[in-house]
Amino acid sequence: MRKIHWLPAAVLILALLFSGCAAPAPVSAPAADSGAAETASTAPGDKEPVTLVFWHHWGGNRVPLMEEQIRRFEEKYPWITVEMTLQPWENRLQKILTSVAAGEPPDVTMLGRQDLPAFVEQGALMPIDDLMSAAGITTDMFYEAEINGAIYNGQTYLLPLPTGGGISVLWYNQDMFEEVGLDPESPPQTWAELEEAAKALTIMEDGELQRVGINPRLNGLHAGISFLGWLHNNGGQWISDDMRTITWNSPEGLEALQWVVDFTNNINGGVEEVDAFYSQTGEWENGPFYTGYEAMQTNGTWELFKILEFAPDMDFDIAPIPYGPQGDPAKRGFVYGGWGYVIPEGVEHVEEAWLLLEFLTADMDGGCWFLQEQQRPSPWIECNEQPESSADNPYWDGFLEVLATDQVIPVSPVQPAIEEIVIQMQEEALFGVQTPEEALA
Repeated sequence: MRKIHWLPAAVLILALLFSGCAAPAPVSAPAADSGAAETASTAPGDKEPVTLVFWHHWGGNRVPLMEEQIRRFEEKYPWITVEMTLQPWENRLQKILTSVAAGEPPDVTMLGRQDLPAFVEQGALMPIDDLMSAAGITTDMFYEAEINGAIYNGQTYLLPLPTGGGISVLWYNQDMFEEVGLDPESPPQTWAELEEAAKALTIMEDGELQRVGINPRLNGLHAGISFLGWLHNNGGQWISDDMRTITWNSPEGLEALQWVVDFTNNINGGVEEVDAFYSQTGEWENGPFYTGYEAMQTNGTWELFKILEFAPDMDFDIAPIPYGPQGDPAKRGFVYGGWGYVIPEGVEHVEEAWLLLEFLTADMDGGCWFLQEQQRPSPWIECNEQPESSADNPYWDGFLEVLATDQVIPVSPVQPAIEEIVIQMQEEALFGVQTPEEALA
């Protein structure tokens, strides 16, 4: 059995939350003018040319959409030129912090909402409440579960895009359901029903996985922290409302972690077999769901755009994620982070940076169009109410149903370290180093 060596979780939690949660030293950066943006004309005669630096992570088949979106922005605001850069995933957070410290930040950058508290504590982001007010943008224009992740200590620092929610969609292959005698019109609604469906759909030969019914280590969150999603899906929460007490060692938490372990062992052949199986599958167009090696998955609304491109002949459908025994079907979904756009501290052209941020998130020809092209819902409610958003999308009502069930998984200024602790607990339980009860203690 693989051995894992970790520091005790309790020691790390105490160090992080009770002595180490004081705000980190602020990043040294020039102060920026954070006054309210003026209402800008699209064809001003007195505007000096401005060049904005914009960083994002929209790779793959979203690259041409981003190029068109920026072309539209420059057409609307002809005095602004945008230098857009697709940033690599590695070291993305450190690169932003380093640029702020050096006094040369991008004017607008993409940022995960789960990283926002840490960035605010380091003085790296500009609050945008005054800019929003001047532009007539209010928080109630967005889904509550989406905008809540953009607010920290009573101030707004980010506008969300795309939906961080909607990771709670159950995608399933209808042909595979029919193949094993399951009704594709009645997808599983509870954990127990999900187990029964997975047992029928999983194919094992000589102790080796040939097809996975579903992998509970992957539920829209990355494999190491999927426990957080199942915990909230089962009516629990990982931290108290005042963000001072760890609460995952609860009946709901124990039940969630035990369920993931039992499912992995009893249905999928154990974590080592699961890892071996997925090590042989591909990514993007060669991913297991698109190539017929996975019958169900829980993932985001972005999957529609990928399925239509990578597996256009697949007969599939969607449903809300199944909920646990202690869960509430009306609150079965969860939002953990999700993307958005921010203005770092130290930018020179605040007004123009805001115009770009607004265009990327709350403009019909910008962020709304970008998501419509992918047939994905927007965090901006008005966008989803446009006929173009739901046109030719038979899954639209299902997406909105999922959004309505979403709850926010809280994040703290030390969330990356918290994630490491969750990974420790989950992996030790899965590999049998500790029982779930011991891992959560």
